[in-house]
Amino acid sequence: MDYNTLTKKYPNFIYHSYNVTTKEDVCCIEFKYEIEGLDTFTTKWQIPFNRDFYIQDIDENILSRLAYNLGLVESISYWKMTCSPNYIIKCGNLSKFEEEWWRKLFYKGLGEFQFLNNIEFDYDTFINFDCDILDEKKPLIDTLQNYSGVLVPVGGGKDSVVSLELLRCEYVSTYAINANSTTKNVIDRFFDSEEPIICEKPLPLGDSAKLPKYNPDFEKRKINAKRILDAKILKYNNEGFLNGHIPFSSVVAFSAFISAYLNGNKYIALSNESSASEPTVKGSFVNHQYSKSFEFEKDFNDYIKAQVTSDIHYFSLLRPLSEAGIAKIFSNQFKYFDVFRSCNRGSKKGVWCNECSKCLFVYIILSPHIPKHILEDVIFGESLLDKDVMEQYFLELTGLSEHKPFECVGTIGEIRASLKYIVEKGFASKITDKYKDTILSWDEDLDSYINMFNEENLLTDKLENLVKDALYE
Repeated sequence: MDYNTLTKKYPNFIYHSYNVTTKEDVCCIEFKYEIEGLDTFTTKWQIPFNRDFYIQDIDENILSRLAYNLGLVESISYWKMTCSPNYIIKCGNLSKFEEEWWRKLFYKGLGEFQFLNNIEFDYDTFINFDCDILDEKKPLIDTLQNYSGVLVPVGGGKDSVVSLELLRCEYVSTYAINANSTTKNVIDRFFDSEEPIICEKPLPLGDSAKLPKYNPDFEKRKINAKRILDAKILKYNNEGFLNGHIPFSSVVAFSAFISAYLNGNKYIALSNESSASEPTVKGSFVNHQYSKSFEFEKDFNDYIKAQVTSDIHYFSLLRPLSEAGIAKIFSNQFKYFDVFRSCNRGSKKGVWCNECSKCLFVYIILSPHIPKHILEDVIFGESLLDKDVMEQYFLELTGLSEHKPFECVGTIGEIRASLKYIVEKGFASKITDKYKDTILSWDEDLDSYINMFNEENLLTDKLENLVKDALYE
């Protein structure tokens, strides 16, 4: 089915309702949507909370507004099936600022979706938000004062491992959505210590972040949210309705903010690096990682400040770093080598698929820092640069083909620099031997990428120093 046919046949998408209930130790949220003339859809969320203060201290108006916004971002999963031009909101309104904010997220967040489906949205007309449009909307006042500690969203890859370890001296809670075996293994490994956590350096997040000693309630600090999409979405995908990548990290952002609000966390520390801002398709805005980009990070902060005057701060701890710098820091985290997985295909089963561009990227970026026998025997189980299936991914990752893989991978420059470094050190494989002359002709220098520190970030001075100490030690 093509875009023009679907938009004409199904012109109306409806965000009907959201319902929030809190009982015992979980917040349940249910969203109802409709593609008029096609079907209705329901998404359900369960977000655990373990606050030190009573549930009545939670402002139900604030929680309701946060849930409404989560419903807006969650709707993208369904809206994209038909790209209905008229988006009807029956359970809320938008300010002019919010209307433009959501238009931008739908447009840029679905950039890859447009590219792969041969669609080109007209920015001004592809979506019309049909609801009360207010000149402005005042943020709700959050009177809570006892926020503390840091919430770290964990996916199970090397980046979230680095964030966890950098913040080990903080009162850390972890946040995961539908945690798979890899995510659980990484989180368990982080908390797996019966010894007091001793840190010599002062806490960079300030007095509100309390230094934890071992305590039996570590399980309570593992926040595992459950997200249940309507199974009918698979039915329509199989029938040929439009499908593709959504800006999932924006779902993480809005849901993590709700979790931080419910659990009293002062900070939300993402693990998005500098290279997440680089376009996937050369010369375009199309970026597989748009909702991990610094542009989105700034936009989200602007948006959330317009919703609530909360003392919750959202930032990416690794934003100043390149993937090469993160790889260097990660290479010292030996205890995670057997459990971390950065492969989207295999992580649900706790394995590396060893057949995708993400696996090859991680193999390459770690190669300058981790001995080849450990990469092959402990982590991946084989040499990925000796596999014929990886050659096309090699060309995409190094800029020798039309565009980068649609995956969360580093910049072309740092990938080239990593390959040049290991080849110069005598690394041999089927693919690197074939392209050896090309690799050695590249100008990229690995040290310059490792030592890169992007000043465009939302970190405090103390947090910047924390990251610099880990990078330059």
